[in-house]
Amino acid sequence: MKRTVLIVTGEASGDLHGAELARALLKQQPNLRLIGMGGEKMSRAGVELIFDNRRLGVMGLVEVLGRWRTVLAAFGAVKEVLEHRAVDLVVLIDSPDFNLRVARMAKRMNLPTVYYIGPKVWAWRPGRLKTAKKWVDRMLVIFPFEEALYRSAGVPCEFVGHPLMDEISERLDRRALRRGYGITADAVVIALLPGSRRMEIDRLLDRMADAVERIRIEFPTVEAILPVAPSLSMPEIRRRLAERVGKSGAPIRLVAGDAPLVLACADFSIVASGTATLEAAVIGTPMVVVYKVAVLTEWIARLLVKIRIVGLVNIIAGRRVAPELLQSDATPEKIAAVVLDHLRNPMKMEEQKKALEEVRQKLGLPGAARRAAASILKLLSESTRTAAA
Repeated sequence: MKRTVLIVTGEASGDLHGAELARALLKQQPNLRLIGMGGEKMSRAGVELIFDNRRLGVMGLVEVLGRWRTVLAAFGAVKEVLEHRAVDLVVLIDSPDFNLRVARMAKRMNLPTVYYIGPKVWAWRPGRLKTAKKWVDRMLVIFPFEEALYRSAGVPCEFVGHPLMDEISERLDRRALRRGYGITADAVVIALLPGSRRMEIDRLLDRMADAVERIRIEFPTVEAILPVAPSLSMPEIRRRLAERVGKSGAPIRLVAGDAPLVLACADFSIVASGTATLEAAVIGTPMVVVYKVAVLTEWIARLLVKIRIVGLVNIIAGRRVAPELLQSDATPEKIAAVVLDHLRNPMKMEEQKKALEEVRQKLGLPGAARRAAASILKLLSESTRTAAA
């Protein structure tokens, strides 16, 4: 009998991880039916989409309120499937504000629920440990220190490794990539990763572009490349940057997606806080971490967040290996100053590269999606036998 698995994720990075998981699930059990909330990558991987998560694309306590209709529509789509599509198991990926509510609904329907890439309770809102214990049957975590944390709270948990170790090839050829982008071997290249959400583009794109203008005062021929996430509109970003070029004459090259490829050919990167900082770490590209949210979100976060550093790369390292410029510090002047300081000091670049290699080693071995799929299918088999009994 064909079993149905629902996969729910709320943003671009989750779409990528969901796609890798979907392929691993179908490889191990080809007769599965996969449905879910995701994006283009999950669809190509064989998931029947019930809601396109590119319609969400927000992060932050205040910012989410502005998209409440879309959030309700997404939740309604998931609820409809749970009630009418004979789902056998639910897989939740990241996006805890949304997915913990889905977990509660699934549990009330007696559906086994697996959370892959769970809430970062070690950073903030530790009360979610109790929520996870109540609503989640199995937690699959991607950082080694998370397993003991969840297990101590009574949540069945398994460390499966970080999916980026599979998603980013170890064989990225810097010279070949540069040739593909039409960049000379000796050019200075800066990668710009302002994020995959519209809110992040609104808050960070102009700051990064202004920083590039300042960097070009000292390095006039520097190449700036921005990989546009699938969740964003390439024409819109091109238009916004074209308006700037008319004023400054400082072009920024846009490419569709391919963030790891852009990072691999870059000398330095300006990266929005999030998964992209780990992409840069895995590839070994030095970076400065930047981020800016609404003032009210910042104020609430200061009350709730338990850690003093924000960038995932720094959290995994246990220290600030990459500079962080957050909120009022995320100015074009300060961003440019950090980049120039590194470009002028090869030793500083090498020190950060060495620290990034240490981060890479902490992310575990390749095979995260394969191990996660095996754990999910084991729970599916166990729940099937229990239901039959």
